Amino acid sequence: MEELADALSVLVSQTSGEASIVFLENAIRDVDIGIHEYEKGSTQPVRFDICAAHNGAPLSENSGIADVLNYEYLLNALEQVVKLSRFGLLEQMADELLDAVMYPEPVIAATVKITKTSVQGVDGSLGCCITRFK
Repeated sequence: MEELADALSVLVSQTSGEASIVFLENAIRDVDIGIHEYEKGSTQPVRFDICAAHNGAPLSENSGIADVLNYEYLLNALEQVVKLSRFGLLEQMADELLDAVMYPEPVIAATVKITKTSVQGVDGSLGCCITRFK
């Protein structure tokens, strides 16, 4: 995940100046997702990694929570989307999650990586990673 945040930071800094990154990583949720019949109606562990880049004024020693993008909004966005509806595709869920993550005005770019960690018949993990810029 660190490489995703670093890559996002480099891309943003090359186009818009310095960026700060807030992130949520390794958040595991049991989700009813998938297009196969054996996936429908049962949950499976899915890992979420989210990075959001924003431009912000330099902080002083008197700065407080109101002066930064509160990273807890990433957790709220995740909970909202997981409860939203059943998704057939990880890409659909990632797109909905990106909409929520990109909503705050200070956010200029975000990356969502979603990984199925226990795929039937697969030795390893499968998933998708989507990055969006405003």
